[in-house]
Amino acid sequence: MQKGIRLNDGHVTYLGLLAKKDGTRRGCLSKKSSDNTKWHSKWFALLQNMLFYFENESSSRPSGLYLLEGCICDRAPSPKPSLSAKECLEKQYYFTVNFTHENQKALELRTEDVKDCDEWVAAISHASYRNLATEHESLMQKYLHLLQIVETEKTVAKQLRQQIEDGEIEIERLKSEIAGLLKDNEKIHASPAAAPSEDDSEIKKIKKVQSFLRGWICRRKWKTIIQDYIRSPHAESMRKRNQVVFSMLDSEAEYVQQLHILVNNFLRPLRMAASSKKPPITHDDVSSIFLNSETIMFLHQIFYQGLKARIASWPTLVLADLFDILLPMLNIYQEFVRNHQYSLQILAHCKQNRDFDKLLKQYEAKPDCEERTLETFLTYPMFQIPRYILTLHELLAHTPHEHVERNSLDYAKSKLEELSRIMHDEVSETENIRKNLAIERMIVEGCEILLDTSQTFVRQGSLIQVPMSEKGKITRGRLGSLSLKKEGERQCFLFSKHLIICTRGSGGKLHLTKNGVVSLIDSTLMEDPEGTDDESKSEKTGQDLEHLDFKIVVEPKDSQSFTVILVASSRQEKSAWTSDISQCIDNIRCNGLMMNAFEENSKVTVPQMIKSDSSLYCDDVDIRFSKMMNSCKVLQIRYASVERLLERLTDLRFLSIDFLNTFLHSYRVFTTADVVLDKLITIYKKPISAIPARKSRSLVSVGVRENLCHSNYISSVFSLPPTRLWFIPPLFIFDYGFLEFSLFSYNNGMVMSTCRELDNNRSALSAASAFAIATAGANEGTPTKEKYRRMSLASTGFPTDQRNGDKEFVIRRAATNRVLNVLRHWVSKHSPDFESNNELKTKVIAFLEEVMHDPELLTQERKAAANIIRTLTQEDHGDSQITLEEVTPLVGAGKAEPFESHSALEIAEQLTLLDHLVFKVIPYEEFFGQGWMKNDKNEKTPFIMRTTKHFNDISNLIATEILRCDDVVPRVTVIEKWVAVADICRCLHNYNAVLEITSSLNRSSVFRLKKTWLKVSKQTKALIDKLQKLVSSEGRFKNLREALKNCDPPCVPYLGMYLTDLAFIEEGTPNYTEDNLVNFSKMRMISHIIREIRQFQQTAYKIDLQPKVAQYLLDRSYVLDEESMYEASLRIEPKVPN
Repeated sequence: MQKGIRLNDGHVTYLGLLAKKDGTRRGCLSKKSSDNTKWHSKWFALLQNMLFYFENESSSRPSGLYLLEGCICDRAPSPKPSLSAKECLEKQYYFTVNFTHENQKALELRTEDVKDCDEWVAAISHASYRNLATEHESLMQKYLHLLQIVETEKTVAKQLRQQIEDGEIEIERLKSEIAGLLKDNEKIHASPAAAPSEDDSEIKKIKKVQSFLRGWICRRKWKTIIQDYIRSPHAESMRKRNQVVFSMLDSEAEYVQQLHILVNNFLRPLRMAASSKKPPITHDDVSSIFLNSETIMFLHQIFYQGLKARIASWPTLVLADLFDILLPMLNIYQEFVRNHQYSLQILAHCKQNRDFDKLLKQYEAKPDCEERTLETFLTYPMFQIPRYILTLHELLAHTPHEHVERNSLDYAKSKLEELSRIMHDEVSETENIRKNLAIERMIVEGCEILLDTSQTFVRQGSLIQVPMSEKGKITRGRLGSLSLKKEGERQCFLFSKHLIICTRGSGGKLHLTKNGVVSLIDSTLMEDPEGTDDESKSEKTGQDLEHLDFKIVVEPKDSQSFTVILVASSRQEKSAWTSDISQCIDNIRCNGLMMNAFEENSKVTVPQMIKSDSSLYCDDVDIRFSKMMNSCKVLQIRYASVERLLERLTDLRFLSIDFLNTFLHSYRVFTTADVVLDKLITIYKKPISAIPARKSRSLVSVGVRENLCHSNYISSVFSLPPTRLWFIPPLFIFDYGFLEFSLFSYNNGMVMSTCRELDNNRSALSAASAFAIATAGANEGTPTKEKYRRMSLASTGFPTDQRNGDKEFVIRRAATNRVLNVLRHWVSKHSPDFESNNELKTKVIAFLEEVMHDPELLTQERKAAANIIRTLTQEDHGDSQITLEEVTPLVGAGKAEPFESHSALEIAEQLTLLDHLVFKVIPYEEFFGQGWMKNDKNEKTPFIMRTTKHFNDISNLIATEILRCDDVVPRVTVIEKWVAVADICRCLHNYNAVLEITSSLNRSSVFRLKKTWLKVSKQTKALIDKLQKLVSSEGRFKNLREALKNCDPPCVPYLGMYLTDLAFIEEGTPNYTEDNLVNFSKMRMISHIIREIRQFQQTAYKIDLQPKVAQYLLDRSYVLDEESMYEASLRIEPKVPN
């Protein structure tokens, strides 16, 4: 297709006059202006594939020229007319010309006659030569196909010619041999007749041997040719290509079956139920839940039939035309994905109807469903497009570059990847919503706030709630009591906006406590709450709960304030909870700062464009964003340079828990701890660098009353609670006339401050006072004059020169708080970084001591710095649980007691304790880089390898215990007892032990004992099937993942499941792009997996060590190896001869 031509001014004028005179189509049309606001009448003339337009019919020089080659011309609907222009717009007919050239805007035209409009559309479509281009492209494809056939025929012809030449040589040799034999024969006949000699028989034998050798050489030659082809890369690629297609057929059959169950077991029965006299669900809800499900099923049934037809014509497998049929129809997946989140919400709402819930459970109980829920079937189509991409990727890897359908498969893969990116961005919040809905279903009373799509799950775990008296004081004598630990245990769920506190009832159901829904926007966190009286402080028996409690003061606007005191099991767990709660409160207050502080209290009108400045999230050469948003509704980074990631970490306009967690988990991949610390020190010493200079300044209009700043509005940040770590947003400066404004807002990641007037004759509002007003609005709703009076009294702590006019003060305070916030998060959640690097630890302490000597430091900032230093310097981290190193000496002495002397409950509890002790000490640094798959894995990932060894040791112990019994009855007893241990471990959420036991039962040396398994009871076999289905690897451990989502810590997951996920991420995506940008999306995915692992690591089991049982589990003295176990199995039940 012609992409451009060269024309000078004379050529254009000549062609324009020729078009005006002899053009195929001429006339007056209305053309839409470039700013899409007005229509201008122009004279148009069409000549071949060029469309000229003139100012009027008498103009001799064209005003413009459009090249129509490859364009698309279609009729366009008329726009909705206004009331005043309704009659005029009814007479107009519109059509558009869309060009294939990049960055060329569509041409919009209109005419007053429908016939004229249709004729213009037909003429322009004919001039575009689009049909010819399409036919040309089709012919080129056929031409390439014929070329490949010709090349193949040439190769075959060459081989045939070589064979003919070899045959001719062989014929000539045989002819010469025959001629020699004829001569010998003549000599024999010429000589006197004699009796046959022994020489003749010898010659015949020699000839037979020669004939045999010639045949053997020929067969060997052909065998060599065939074997060479079989071992050739081309043949290997074709075999692997066929295997990919066969596996694709199997997966497509499974997917069609899943869609068939979704439609026939759920969609169609629910449609019938909606038409009944008392419908449990409406037709609209059915359509919303199952949008496009039936169409998707029909589409894939056709695709599956096409695949089966291709398999029938094996070994010739041509698939490109199938994907050509499938691709245009896959857009229905976009609607399905876009609707998926809404469909889950509708389904959750419908389940509140008892009749519908009962009916749905009946459908889910059908054998075809295999205990899978409707939500599971609705999720299957979400993974089909990525599955096609992986299949095409494998197919292309084994398809030669000169293959006839290589280009078609490449095109199909690119289109599927584009569709997958769109779907991935639209489904970013689906997993979070499923988690919220699962928790909401577990709460008996229900929890409407979890149906809010903006609620992002952060963490969950068990905490102890300290009861409060009616006067708000801690109940005397309760803090150190054992009954408090049992009665006060609560299941807590932290979300981005709320903290949910529940009690665990029978059957695993949750019940909301009184004041169990804590709104974080109305809350203040106190990490080191002071005792209400001396008696309560003195009654902390044994210092069990010292420094493990924290307080949340809640002051709702429409109800009475209350206080929640929670106690963690260790300092590490407390630090994790308080850090996350603090980050959530900071996010909420920064997001709502503009709304609360200015819409009610300020005289400034903020333009809407300032609230969503998209320029802060534009792609650049060193940073690129995805369409997916985080919990703050801010676009997430996809790729970025190290410098831009460090800049985002310290940029005061941005605050995100997800970014901070991801950065601190993964920064070792692309930078060092010293670089990160140096960046934080630089921001503290040069606060202005925390607002990058690349961001342009904006001019906005503001409405200001005569009394812009009132003396009652003067306040101070000293009014903030002393134990909170506050984030003070920075300044954005806007100039307008003689006034200078700084607007405070935080929306879509942007921060702005309040107003200040430079006129000396009027009262001035300092930046610090402005922030205090904004913060007061964010914390307490609409401040009263009394509150402002109290804040103004507190502001006397500032020097006069700081209160009046130091506009850098807020930036310095914001930078200081950002640095302290990052350091606090780093020290509390990533303490191994400092334990293993004394130089880094010393450097941080020296920096914090320097910060504490700053004379301008606020009280809460100084206390925050002191808390970080205390966390760094304390040697006891408050974790009272015993370690595996302490267990080994306790159980090392003496001989271990036999298996029969321990109960199943004791073994299950001690096995859970040991598994968790091994699991909890794995540092998250070992999860990067697939070190467990390298040759030096014992050096790179020693803790992961120790976990693997512990798993194998326990599995060997169980198999040995079964095989050491010579009689069938004791052996059956041992099996049933271990199965009972596995079931108890399941109740203890120790899924690692469940897999240890089930895998040992599936060993060949145990599984082959048919006589033994015949004696095992049906109940035990049914329980084994249930446990094996729970930990089965089918569907990427789908049942185990579902169980982990619904269980509360403490828990011991199967580590291999996470290692598989990490290996899939590592192999599928590189750490850096071709532009040497960090693949931050990959880091985010790995970080999410690590956060889930660390959540289970941080919550310890409350199980006391029993040395005798632990000694039995750790004793390896009599455990058999694999070969010895199989020999013992053969001794117990010898092989039966056939």
